[in-house]
Formats: sequence, structure tokens, C-alpha cells
Amino acid sequence: MKYVQHSSRILLLFSILTITFVATQEVVLEDQFSTLDKFLHFGCFIYLTIIAFLSKIFSQELWVYVIVLGYGILIEIVQIYIPYRSFEFFDIFADFAGILVASFFIKFVKIYI
Repeated sequence: MKYVQHSSRILLLFSILTITFVATQEVVLEDQFSTLDKFLHFGCFIYLTIIAFLSKIFSQELWVYVIVLGYGILIEIVQIYIPYRSFEFFDIFADFAGILVASFFIKFVKIYI
């Protein structure tokens, strides 16, 4: 289990750095991407939540969800100050939905494994 924690912490750090980098870059895409963007937020936050949970950095499970959601909100706030990016409540909603799905998955796995 120690190996899983260590690997998850490395993955979590790498993932946060990668997502932060991508979230601050200019993206020139068509309107079709707007829907895809929400699915990307949803999927990324499922992944981030599960990796954060496996890393066992936080002593309580609730803190995993709060910190990951806080990170999503922080990214949106930072994007206010980037000329070619924008704050979107729907992105935060997609992040939250991903966290919820991940939390149900985590609870399911804890019960049956």
C-alpha cells in the first residue's frame, strides 16, 4: 500500500502541474469544443479526486473533496486574469460533478473490496 501512496503522490503532483499549465494556455477552438470542455473538466476531476484519495495526503476523506474542488475554483479565478481565458461557472459545476462521481466510486470500491 505504501507503493500506491508514493506513486499516487507523484502522479498527483504531475497531474496538478500539467492541468495548471494547460488551464493557463491559449486555446483557439470552435464552439463545438464548449461541450467537450465540460467533459474534459468532468473526467479530469474524477481522475484528480481518485489520485488525491489514493495518495492519502489528507487525513479525512472530506478534505480530499474540498481541496480538489478548491483547486478547480482557484483555476477559474486565475483564468479571470488571463486575457485569453475566462471564468465559467459551468466549469466549476463540471468539476464538482466529477468529484461527486469519484466519491461514489471510492465509496463503492471501499464497500466491495
